[in-house]
Amino acid sequence: MKKIFAFLIAALALASCKMDFYQSDSMTSSQLKDNPASAVYTTDGIYSMFKDAIAYKGESEAYPNGRNQYMRHYFQITELRSDNVTISGVTSDPFIHPYDYADVPTEENMYYTWWMAYKIIYAANSNIDAIEAGASAETDHMLGENYFFRALAHFHLVTLYAMPYVCGVDNPGVILHQGMDSYSNDAVTRAKVGDVYEAVVNDLQEAIRFMADGTPRGDHSYVSVDAAKALLARVYLYMEKNQECLDICNDLMGHIPAVAKSGDYGLLPYGELKNPDQSRYPAHTYNSDETIWCVKMDVSDKFFVDHPTSSISSMYFNNGDQGWGEHYWSDILIDLFQRYPEDKRFAAYFLMPKPTNDGKLMVTFPIKTKDTNKNCSSAIVNGLTPKADGSIDFTYEKKTYTAVPTTVNTYTEYYVNDAGFPGIKVDGKARVFVRPDGGNVGKGGVRDNGGQYAIYYNTKFAGQDGQAMLTSPVFLRWGEVILNRAEAEAKLGQDQKALDDVNLIRQRAGLSGDALMTSSNYKARGYDSILDVVLDERRMELCFEGHRYFDVFRNRRKMDRRYVGYHAFDFIDYTDKRLALQIPLDEINSSGIEQNPR
Repeated sequence: MKKIFAFLIAALALASCKMDFYQSDSMTSSQLKDNPASAVYTTDGIYSMFKDAIAYKGESEAYPNGRNQYMRHYFQITELRSDNVTISGVTSDPFIHPYDYADVPTEENMYYTWWMAYKIIYAANSNIDAIEAGASAETDHMLGENYFFRALAHFHLVTLYAMPYVCGVDNPGVILHQGMDSYSNDAVTRAKVGDVYEAVVNDLQEAIRFMADGTPRGDHSYVSVDAAKALLARVYLYMEKNQECLDICNDLMGHIPAVAKSGDYGLLPYGELKNPDQSRYPAHTYNSDETIWCVKMDVSDKFFVDHPTSSISSMYFNNGDQGWGEHYWSDILIDLFQRYPEDKRFAAYFLMPKPTNDGKLMVTFPIKTKDTNKNCSSAIVNGLTPKADGSIDFTYEKKTYTAVPTTVNTYTEYYVNDAGFPGIKVDGKARVFVRPDGGNVGKGGVRDNGGQYAIYYNTKFAGQDGQAMLTSPVFLRWGEVILNRAEAEAKLGQDQKALDDVNLIRQRAGLSGDALMTSSNYKARGYDSILDVVLDERRMELCFEGHRYFDVFRNRRKMDRRYVGYHAFDFIDYTDKRLALQIPLDEINSSGIEQNPR
């Protein structure tokens, strides 16, 4: 893809709608038709758009700070608006604004994501117009790839820059470009949310039709018919078309790769490695059987060579040499995993920066920060040993308190029953979190009574090819397909089938016996419905992959962000107008479309 990208820059530099950031020639559909082989280069160029940094807004240098990469912005914007992640404090990186639901229409992550999505759409439109349908199975497959990309980019835009589908199909969506003729109209408008979704569905159905008889052009970093079906299943789920989602997922079940010791559906169990370079499973790599479609990165990619510490991994992880390590696990997500210590997913992705301190424990709890009333940090006391009854005494600000173990919905949680305890109360109770002792690591880390953030690294995006900062981010994988099916089944009243799919994922994670969910035990564990069970399983299986934000709001739930972090200690409702990101100001000024209200 390296050699073709220079060609692509000259060929497909038209910006999103009317928001031209810099002047450049563009290759028209008629030029592509005159040279059909060019479609191979321009289609491959779209793959590069997801991972390369391209100069925009008049910049002459494509890598001014190493942050502008489509997949980096996408994974940060989606995951940091969920309840899985906390950040360590103020930063100059623009991810902080969407994290705190205070996105800025002049910020580079808002600009670049919008701009690059429309570049992808323009490139796909050019190819769709130029490639002759029916000429061969190979060219038809490539045509299907372009329909997939046009659908994916529109889907990303409408889910980021518009309110959720469940809030109303007549709400303002995004600018819809279906074909090259759509660029000839000077009157630019935002299509309705429902119309954008219908366009995405139509494009994916076309992608499936054209790729049905073809063969993917490479590894899992190339789009396949399975990728189009998997994305369509996700879109149907967001549209509450549950039967259609179920039908697509059932069709996909026969396509999961068969591997040794794979279980009923060919899912490679956690901890069993098919490829020697996979340090964990499911690995975020292009050669993993779990992957349906990913953006392939390797050590030779310019973005990684020039800016390894701007990768997705770098924000979640610091290995002592590389990485910023500014994004941590939320306490609530950790506790969800710790209900079942044998869950291999937690062991695979959770890392404390220092070894545990001789079997000792530490207690952490949220306290108000000094500079604002809306945020909170961790108070941390370490070097602790539980008493015979399991309770833990600890001293904070010269006063001793007791963390009392309490069984809540069959799980153990710790609370301090002292009216004078300074920790923030949630639902009227002062909860504390008991963790293995990370030790006292000094400034910026775990400290005795230091009011700092407890550092819990996420290594899900680390370790490809032995590189701490390298990953091939996965947009579609088989675990999601099974959980999409489980959610559709739960909503259609097929409770046992939904539980069977949940347990398929849990068994792969090493859980068995009482750790599996049944129709007779889920209520005792605090779940009101099978759907609640499915959503928690989605949260654990797909954590940090950009799903949780959408899962909560499309199910008309509130996002509970009452945990430590540099964000508002509060709920966010699915009708909150801040869910629709601010559209870049240059787009507003250029095309005159309406801005999302605040």
